[in-house]
Amino acid sequence: MIAIFFALSQEISSLKSQVNILKKIRHANAVFYQSEFCGFPITLVQTGIGKNVSESVQHLSKYFRIQLMVSSGFAGSVNSQVNVGDLVIGKQVLYSLQESMEGEIQIDSIFPGDTPVVDLAVKLCSNNAFKSHCGDILTVNKIIRQSVLKKHIGNQTSAIAVDMESFAIAERANAMGIPFVIIRSISDGLEDDMEIDENMVTERGNVNIPATARHLFNKPHHIPYLNRLRKQTKLATNTLSVFFPNFITQVYNSLLT
Repeated sequence: MIAIFFALSQEISSLKSQVNILKKIRHANAVFYQSEFCGFPITLVQTGIGKNVSESVQHLSKYFRIQLMVSSGFAGSVNSQVNVGDLVIGKQVLYSLQESMEGEIQIDSIFPGDTPVVDLAVKLCSNNAFKSHCGDILTVNKIIRQSVLKKHIGNQTSAIAVDMESFAIAERANAMGIPFVIIRSISDGLEDDMEIDENMVTERGNVNIPATARHLFNKPHHIPYLNRLRKQTKLATNTLSVFFPNFITQVYNSLLT
């Protein structure tokens, strides 16, 4: 079975409408959608943001034989060639224990993506309308809001994009001997400052409407930034929606038994 992990409700919407959901299961802050796609078993997991994902992986592995773990959803660009709506495929995931990404960045851990799956994903992108990139992804502990900090990360590391969940998934996959890959889409570009607060998203990865309303009431000048982000996340969602159906089919037909 393929397990695809998303942090946010908007991210998982890229696939929910395209699969046949057989069962919905809640555990802690995560929601599991046991599903099938063209007859193939697949589980979609909405984990919430950050390190909550590790517990979700452990819970899922107790009940299913996972053959491939995919870390998906949105990512932020730290490379001038990687733009909003582009697909990024993780050659490897990097992680730094540093809380602050300012100054020199020390990479403490690295996990590679599964080479056959990475190669297949790259091959499948050749005929799509969207642009794709294969490179390193850096998992960070906090939202990278400032464009200047994104550029600093890009200069200091080999990463082409950043996220907040992939390392935890890769770490669990490695411990269990399960192939792993990152497939994400860019929702905020290198030049974009992120005018958002963490509490605008709930622990389960849904929009916190009261917190968002309070934020906009106190900072109405941020409305244009949120409108821009809404349009950009829609582009990123569309890219994932286009890519995944063929990817799932080809993974089962050529790599999984």
